[in-house]
Amino acid sequence: MHYFQHVMFRRALTVGGRRGFTFVEILIVLLVLGVIAAVGLPALNSSVEDTRLASAVDEIVTAYDYAQMTATASGSSTRVTFDSTRDLIVVQHYRSSADFGLGALAEGAVETGAYVIMERPQRRGVDYSIDLDGESRFGGVQIVAADFGGAEAVTFDEFGTPSSGGSVTLALNDRQQVVSFALGFTKIEVGEIDIK
Repeated sequence: MHYFQHVMFRRALTVGGRRGFTFVEILIVLLVLGVIAAVGLPALNSSVEDTRLASAVDEIVTAYDYAQMTATASGSSTRVTFDSTRDLIVVQHYRSSADFGLGALAEGAVETGAYVIMERPQRRGVDYSIDLDGESRFGGVQIVAADFGGAEAVTFDEFGTPSSGGSVTLALNDRQQVVSFALGFTKIEVGEIDIK
């Protein structure tokens, strides 16, 4: 009877001429997959964080460059605000309230006006206001600090000259990146700070 049970057991394991997997073999495969996932997941998370921070840095540099270029091309003042309380990047241009079509202007009329939000160059009709909290591609990136001569905004005159040099500090979990802008046209540096 022992021999008969052995033969029946072997037939139960054989399906269509093939031997199936034992429970131990399945457990070993699952264990190996678990180890691979445990090793690879932190690297994947780090890569996702790198991408999110890089996207935010790109947006900051693009907003700065676009405002500077627009000021030069239009001959009017522009401003970029990096709002650390709302994690917001806003690009604005100065709109004069003077009516240049009526001939003579009253004294001081050119000086009145206000900054209004510009359109995004990539999406016509959409304000150039980027909410880091509201867009999933930034997923948790925050503006920790922005300092341009004591303000969170940099203003470009009609020649594209910035009001001051400065920096914007971004944070995501235990990592920070600082984007520094020198007083001038081309000097932009990006540095990373690990907080551990």
